[in-house]
Amino acid sequence: MMIPSTKLILIACLSCLIYSTTAQKIKQCMCSDIAPCKQKFSESVNVCIDQCKSHASKLGADYGVLRQCFASKEHMIKATIQCEDAKLAGSCARVPGNMVNKRFEETLKLAAMSEMSNILQSSGVLNQVKPLMGTGKKFYGCVSKCMKIKSGNCQEKLKCGLDLPTDTVLVQQTKQCAIQSGFNTGVVRELCNCAVKAGVRQLAGVCDKIVIQ
Repeated sequence: MMIPSTKLILIACLSCLIYSTTAQKIKQCMCSDIAPCKQKFSESVNVCIDQCKSHASKLGADYGVLRQCFASKEHMIKATIQCEDAKLAGSCARVPGNMVNKRFEETLKLAAMSEMSNILQSSGVLNQVKPLMGTGKKFYGCVSKCMKIKSGNCQEKLKCGLDLPTDTVLVQQTKQCAIQSGFNTGVVRELCNCAVKAGVRQLAGVCDKIVIQ
């Protein structure tokens, strides 16, 4: 399914990192401090997706079948995460004392939704997929909240931030990492058609029009 699959990648790559730029400055996270947080977030992704399965069920999907659609591409998801981690390797501090702009997760979410809308618009299917986007937002919110709880609110307790590019650049980086890891037009169409077979009938007639570029 196009929207949840894209969000799964974004959540896995960025949830432990993201806040959007304001004038307020906070201390930069030490790499040694943020590493355990990233590990906790990574470990909680699948657990939280399962915990939020009711949102998929509301679309008429057989969650077990739908989950298998994405489980078959888990190696690509992991490759995407590794790619994004490499691009952001310099975002944490090796020595204390640096300050960075405070970031907020909400604006990253808006940037991600904007990019997804652009993909769907350019593919000519935005109006057909729009009814699913509300469920997609609720799914993202559910998973994000769950991951924060599972991590023990790690990022909030550290009270620090990372030296990150803009939200738009982050989204584009993640998109390019996903494409490089194999999430091309053919694979995304395959996932979408798999979701249709799992019961997400709203995507019928949409999948073979999607273009990733």
